Amino acid sequence: MLGIIFVIGSIASLILEKYVLGNNSHIWLGAIIPVSSIIFIGWMMFTDQMKFDVFNIILAIVYVSLSFIFWGQGSDLYHQKVVTKRVLER
Repeated sequence: MLGIIFVIGSIASLILEKYVLGNNSHIWLGAIIPVSSIIFIGWMMFTDQMKFDVFNIILAIVYVSLSFIFWGQGSDLYHQKVVTKRVLER
């Protein structure tokens, strides 16, 4: 059950990252989820709340990597929106 909650929460936070936090003019706002996920995963591993094994390390690396990728995609979406708006204004 905990795995299902983790997967659903991860998908929700990545979608939030791409379409809300990363898709705006404030570049620092998109860094909230990647940085907080690094801090949270580190805290969970060092306080023994999450087992320090190969599977969990790979899962953490994949999640953090995806959050940075989605941040970049959200930033690209914002850039496309700005460029399209400028082209239509001409």
